[in-house]
Amino acid sequence: MMTHLTKGSRYKIVSASSTEEDVISEGILQGFLTMGEEPAILLNIGDDKNEKLRVIPVSTILYIDVIIQTEENEKQEKGNLSYIS
Repeated sequence: MMTHLTKGSRYKIVSASSTEEDVISEGILQGFLTMGEEPAILLNIGDDKNEKLRVIPVSTILYIDVIIQTEENEKQEKGNLSYIS
């Protein structure tokens, strides 16, 4: 079962816009970032020849379709973990 979005996976993201039509973006997830204090998703919507990056604020996302889910390759080093209780 999928529990989170992973870098390298292909998603189709539908987000709200200032017009009546929603924005549809399909591409490879490159990562997450912040725009000021708002979280956003960085999506590569380009083709094999050209990279085209789109920043999508999380608050505008209506839904996400998972096209291809990749396994997460991040290694956690126990010495760098922070615990908050």
